Amino acid sequence: MRFYECVTAKFGINWGVENGYVAPPNQLVLAQLSGLDLSQIKIVGGDYKQTELQRQLNKEANIHRLCLITKEHMGKATVVFTASVSAAKGMTHYLVNNYGIKAGYVHGKQDSEERTQVINDYKHGDIDVLCNVAVCATGFDAPRTDTLILGRPTRSRAFWLQCVGRATRPLPGVVDVAGLTREERIERIANSDKPFFTIVDCTDASLDHKLVTSVDMFCDLTADQRKAARKICSESETPLTPDEIEEAARIEAEKIAAAKAIEEMRAQSQGVAKGNVHSSKHALGEDGKRCVGTYRNPLKGKYAGRTLNELPSYYLEWGAGNKKLTNWIRNLYLKELRRRDARSLERYKNKFASK
Repeated sequence: MRFYECVTAKFGINWGVENGYVAPPNQLVLAQLSGLDLSQIKIVGGDYKQTELQRQLNKEANIHRLCLITKEHMGKATVVFTASVSAAKGMTHYLVNNYGIKAGYVHGKQDSEERTQVINDYKHGDIDVLCNVAVCATGFDAPRTDTLILGRPTRSRAFWLQCVGRATRPLPGVVDVAGLTREERIERIANSDKPFFTIVDCTDASLDHKLVTSVDMFCDLTADQRKAARKICSESETPLTPDEIEEAARIEAEKIAAAKAIEEMRAQSQGVAKGNVHSSKHALGEDGKRCVGTYRNPLKGKYAGRTLNELPSYYLEWGAGNKKLTNWIRNLYLKELRRRDARSLERYKNKFASK
């Protein structure tokens, strides 16, 4: 058996866009929420301790943040990645019952028939938002998906790309036709009902993921303490002492009771949250990166706060040649000149070469 010592082929998203095999992203939305107002959310008939009720409501605030961002930026078919199974369930509950949005959720431990039905409902357009943790990251094929909302933190570039890949697929019959050239594929995607897709990345400022607890991981277990103990024993790789079994069962029972309390609280809650969604939309260049022309002018004065593509060329040439400015500002103007007009860059070089 022989092994390759280097990568023999590499086909990334950029390659797929350039060759007309996948839909391009048209913009990246960085969304965060400020001024969250839960005053209209009321608990009806709750008999829990007020301190416990308030603690659970604080956790639910993060889910309401995701709901508001989703309501603001959702497309025709939207997939939301949440931080936990509990968050996916809670978000679906609120979207449907409190925000009037058709939504569903899927997770790995869900009954396979139920999961398949929810996915089929999403594929056929019966629901508009599909919430999940990681089920839709790999092996999920729903070409109608035109918006991704990333509501969970990750340091894995591979996982992020897997998530984004769910929205890159063109609609059926667009490019899967024999004999098409690269240019024809690109043109067919641009003229289809899905010419591009949108990525909505929820920033850390809007979502306090530290509030996600281990309860989220076990909320699907039964409430029977004996069943919990048997489950623990069957999954343990080493024998457990009676004391260990009793302690583990007690902990499981507490987690399950807490999870039930959350679900009961959700069922009794009414009203929707209020807040201001602050977003910044950035045009993407052909290389998939943010266009330099969308950056704001960092200098004060007449053109303060304007985007670079709004600035006149003479102003950019002046700034690029002004040695009193810091290098990063001069380089920013240079990049815009290079993007805008190669001849403008040549004029700049000739003008300042003698100085």
